Amino acid sequence: MPDVLAFSNVTLIDGRGGDPVVGATVVVKDGLFSDVYPGPADLPADVKKVDGTGKYLLPGFMNGNVHLLDGIMMMGIGGVEYLARYEGSFPRVMQESTQLSLRNGVTTVFSTWDATEPILEARDQINRGEAVGARIFAAGNIVGMNGPFSPDFNFGARQSISPTFADRLDALFAAGVGGALTMMSEADARSALRDYIARGVDMVKIAVSDHLVQTIGRTSYLTFPQKWLYWMAEETHAAGLPLLSHTTSLQSLELAYEMGADVMIHPTWTNNLVIPDELIEKIAADRVGVGVQPMTDDYSGRLLSKGNWWGLLNSPQHVQNEKKFIEAGANLMIATDAGCTSHDVLADLGEDLHADRPWTIGEDHFTWIKALRQRGLSPMAAIQSLTHNVAEAYNKLDLYGTIETGKVADAVLLDADPLADSENLRSIVDVYKDGRRVDRDNLPTHALVTAPTGSPIPAL
Repeated sequence: MPDVLAFSNVTLIDGRGGDPVVGATVVVKDGLFSDVYPGPADLPADVKKVDGTGKYLLPGFMNGNVHLLDGIMMMGIGGVEYLARYEGSFPRVMQESTQLSLRNGVTTVFSTWDATEPILEARDQINRGEAVGARIFAAGNIVGMNGPFSPDFNFGARQSISPTFADRLDALFAAGVGGALTMMSEADARSALRDYIARGVDMVKIAVSDHLVQTIGRTSYLTFPQKWLYWMAEETHAAGLPLLSHTTSLQSLELAYEMGADVMIHPTWTNNLVIPDELIEKIAADRVGVGVQPMTDDYSGRLLSKGNWWGLLNSPQHVQNEKKFIEAGANLMIATDAGCTSHDVLADLGEDLHADRPWTIGEDHFTWIKALRQRGLSPMAAIQSLTHNVAEAYNKLDLYGTIETGKVADAVLLDADPLADSENLRSIVDVYKDGRRVDRDNLPTHALVTAPTGSPIPAL
């Protein structure tokens, strides 16, 4: 690949929220945006030029909340066979997930819950160029939560699987900062968190409230004393890492704000309580990353018609919470919870539940935009929620999220105007990561989860 390339005569939508620049020239050198011109530019003859006539250049898309091992399946049907089938290949499954995202324009993902050691390995292999994929920033475990066969996810599966297998997987996910922290002294818990941060995670996600929806239903318990939340925040910020919150109630959301969370994951899910205006306004004013997880009204209806409880998350109160954050101008960012879903689970769902499924990675960000547009999100705000806002929330706006001089050259080239219709975000011509064109036709490079049923695991 050449060291320098230029997009010429392109309509630039740079992610900062201003008017598009028609006929712009954007120059990339050594993986960075080196120059941005509002019109034609004199360029050396040997510069590789990409003709942008009739095309639209946007920053590379970002997803602020994924689970590259499918977290939705961990909570029910399909999780046991998924983990057993791919136990020796978790980093490769994670990379396959990022490749499905990259193929559709997502150049950076934030994994907010995955098995810690495998996700760090997958991240590092991509960073070293040993594997292809979207750039990964990883939290590993959610502090205070146990593994996939615990009450936090699918405790019922323990009745029919080997305890040795269940314990091994639970320990892999808990990574020393699971529910055992709640039984420790404060000094020991603080030491465990410090040890966990030292393993090289990119952010810390705290279970402010529980994750017991599969086990005991519509309840919400606080995981840690308020005093503990404050020192957890201090330890995280002292390490220079973003602090994320997992909340499932209004009380836990209030605590997440008070502890200084930088990113709030599914803050609109409040057990069907409407968030007070005062709290909405505080979160919006402080530019906290608001990672809502919507679904389209049509998809919610299809789920409920089949007795699927996930449709209840689209309750009128939760929809109202989404609308209130939009109206307040909050730092709304895409946060889909998606992962690489088993082909068996997708087959069981039936074709009528495939379209607009929020948790199928690769299509998830488009569905997220579609759902939030139904709530009143503008086309420009939709683009920013997929680019600028994610980078801002995670304190990475110095490198990612917009097309500006000196930033990493992640970009998506479209052949239709995404401001005229947000569905045009799907009209991808090319994707660039670190200034290099992605070979989208050959992704995923080694299909595991997306391979046909019964296919052997391919060799690297």
